Amino acid sequence: MAKKIFTIDLHSHLLEKHTKPKEYWKFVKKHGIDIIAITEHAEFKPEKAFEELKKTKPKNMLLIPGMEINSSIGHVLVYAKDERVFDFPEFKKKGIEIEKIIEIAKKEGFVLSIAHPWGFSYDSAAYIMGPKALEKLVKEKEIGIEAFNGMLGQLGDFVYSSRWVSRPMNFFEKLEKNRIARKIKISKLGEKARKKIDKKSREIIERTAKNLELGEISAFVTAGSDAHSAGRLGAGIIRMNLEENIDNEKFLKALKERKGIEWIGPLVKKKKEHWEVIKLPRKKVEALQAFKYAAKTYLWKKAGKKLKGHSD
Repeated sequence: MAKKIFTIDLHSHLLEKHTKPKEYWKFVKKHGIDIIAITEHAEFKPEKAFEELKKTKPKNMLLIPGMEINSSIGHVLVYAKDERVFDFPEFKKKGIEIEKIIEIAKKEGFVLSIAHPWGFSYDSAAYIMGPKALEKLVKEKEIGIEAFNGMLGQLGDFVYSSRWVSRPMNFFEKLEKNRIARKIKISKLGEKARKKIDKKSREIIERTAKNLELGEISAFVTAGSDAHSAGRLGAGIIRMNLEENIDNEKFLKALKERKGIEWIGPLVKKKKEHWEVIKLPRKKVEALQAFKYAAKTYLWKKAGKKLKGHSD
């Protein structure tokens, strides 16, 4: 069976920032994305987001239905082969217990991944349940880790110029055998970056690093842009070598089996004999949104309690 490399974004939004479906698909095609999951926040009518995109979906594009659940341990991504994922009102309840989510997913064949596990304090599992408990959860349950999140990557863009994590991860040490990782020379970029960034900046970058490390022990890994505007779609991707005649069900099966992974990280494009990280356009409002998101973590720690009302 013939195979090809698919570029995949498994974390995207539509309704929260009023993105138009036409604009969404325009950038999906522009950035060379082959498979994309619409994972609207549970409180923003994820079924509506899916239906709007399904109506205008280009041919030969896979659209994975899903949502981002605000669970008892922070944000959790759920994926399914079809719209049945929207038939469970429990998923829309803020603070739903992770055990209940896992129970439903196992029964219905849904796929779960912890969103930005080392993201920000008030919505990320490593902070809410603690690193040890999170490690235990992903080792014992059939649940994945979002090993790279484009929102964190966007924050990283502002604090060092190399656009990469501050040191090579064990996860990528395995991938360095792959041509893409070797050509980008992650280790050298990381060493150069560490000399340029201050302690606070390094803390932000290390969150990205910890996501990747946690991905080593999880059942499987995912990656996504976490884009709330069309121009940022593809800011976080996973590239997989899969059968050409892939469908939603076959893709999710391959994802859970860690099949054919060649790259996890920012968007890359082949340039003659090497691969290059692609800088995506960024509006000023997106930059402010990212820093506002980071700032809430600082306030959360200082106040000693969770902040309410923001979802990313």
